[in-house]
Amino acid sequence: QQSAAEEAANTQEFLLPLIKGGKLRDYQIKGVKWLMSLWQNGLNGILADQMGLGKTLQSIGFISHLWEKRVVGPFIIVAPLSTLSNWVNEFRRWVPEIPVLLYHGNQEERNNMRFRWFRKPGFPNFPVIVTSYEIAIRDAKPLQKYHYKYMVVDEGHRLKNFNCKLIRELRNYNADNKLLLTGTPLQNNLSELWSLLNFLLPDVFASLSDFERWFDFSNVGEGQDLAAAEQHTKIVEKLHNILKPFLLRRLKADVFISLPMKKEIILYPTMTDHQKKINQELLDKTLVDTMKKEAKRNCSSGNVSKLRNILMQMRKNCNHPDLITGEYDGSLTLPTGQELVDQCGKMRLLDRLLNKLEPKGHKVLIFSQMTKMLDLLEVYLEDRGHKACRIDGGVCLDDRRMAIERFNNDPAYQYFLLSTRAGGLGINLASADTVVIYDSDWNPQQDLQAMDRCHRIGQTKPVLVFRMITANSVEENMLRKAESKLKLERMVIKKGAFVQDDIEKKINFTLEEMKEILASDIGLSGKEGAKAKDITQKDLNMLLDRSDLAKFRPIQPLKGKGFEVVAHKTGAGLLSNVNA
Repeated sequence: QQSAAEEAANTQEFLLPLIKGGKLRDYQIKGVKWLMSLWQNGLNGILADQMGLGKTLQSIGFISHLWEKRVVGPFIIVAPLSTLSNWVNEFRRWVPEIPVLLYHGNQEERNNMRFRWFRKPGFPNFPVIVTSYEIAIRDAKPLQKYHYKYMVVDEGHRLKNFNCKLIRELRNYNADNKLLLTGTPLQNNLSELWSLLNFLLPDVFASLSDFERWFDFSNVGEGQDLAAAEQHTKIVEKLHNILKPFLLRRLKADVFISLPMKKEIILYPTMTDHQKKINQELLDKTLVDTMKKEAKRNCSSGNVSKLRNILMQMRKNCNHPDLITGEYDGSLTLPTGQELVDQCGKMRLLDRLLNKLEPKGHKVLIFSQMTKMLDLLEVYLEDRGHKACRIDGGVCLDDRRMAIERFNNDPAYQYFLLSTRAGGLGINLASADTVVIYDSDWNPQQDLQAMDRCHRIGQTKPVLVFRMITANSVEENMLRKAESKLKLERMVIKKGAFVQDDIEKKINFTLEEMKEILASDIGLSGKEGAKAKDITQKDLNMLLDRSDLAKFRPIQPLKGKGFEVVAHKTGAGLLSNVNA
């Protein structure tokens, strides 16, 4: 009798003889078969497997199947800039027989590539084109000349805005079949979903008014009562039934039991006296005068008008006070590592954390939304004698690729600094087993993506995620407010047009809400609770102990002085029960 593994291998050898780089997992073979059935039925689809389950590999497997059946393209893959080198590497690793071209570079380089490679579309020497969203728009004219057999759009949820330039240009590409890959499920609104469906199936989802009629929310009650909830559930069920034929979503927990566990821990660092003083000056509006005097004394040209956005300044102060005062103190250099630690509660706690992780060789990803904060973290790590890699929006493609390779393969590089948006998409950093989210994104999906850079296939160790939120601060209050706004968000269609439900726009606070946030605790009041205590060494050691995770014991929520363990959610949004 054949074992299940042998059967899968036989299936792979039979279906995908061109795959040479290793064995696909059972669920990946099923994913490729699902893509084949879509192709045979002339359907486009969405592969929405949870992040880290190998959507890239399943797509490559399917293209190799077509190639082996003498359908040799042209094929085009449109993906975020940071993932392009990964796509090309995966093609070369898994299907070395299939030519692949990273179509990127300056105008002249791209002209040369087209002249050299794009001679005979439909012949085996015409490469699979891997390009970025920007180049797909910029070179739309030459690229739209070809009749593509298959188009893959990676991180397909980027097409959520019906009016965006990317979706308009991609619509003009002539492709027999299209596949969207998205590990970030659609958040709870229909506007994103409709634009994706319209892109994939324009004949079926052509009319806004029809879509309005199918998913009529006008009679769903405003309140939280049972009747409204039941109506809402029925509409979502109807949605799932329509999606099922051309959407496949599997979760890690469903298909890959042996993936190590992940635990998320919120750490609540307390403010230093220096930070509290800046907060107080921001609140009573004396900081502007203080900084003007400081700037005059040091002949500095810092722009004081920047300080007027109090909430933003308070968030910066939570991250590090030098983000505010650095421009005015007349110094041409950044503070030393020790000064950075002494001035800021988050840095103090990060320093304690890294001192525990470093001797055991744990590799750590540190995410921040502020590139200037990444600068400070880089200085701190350099001062401590550590080598760190870095990716933010300003890092070019070659440097990104080198940084990822260096981090994954060189033990000397223990730390990777990433901006949440630039480093959160489609990058494989499975050599890391610890994530520090230095400051949180309003959009919880962004942080989930960041965590899944290392909690993915190839990970062999349990993963710890530390999210830092300054205790009793504007940061904590704003995040709580943002979270409750997202919970209350309902699927809304306005008469005749979809509301573009951008989360960033959704979380614009009203004047009253801002006053409320500012009036609440900011690390100054006397009623500071358990959070306003620094975490003890004993508790920190307990949180860093991964033995429970290694034994696959369920994660229990836990609160203590300066920390909170979070029971993990899948973040599946509208698609939580759609499994083809």
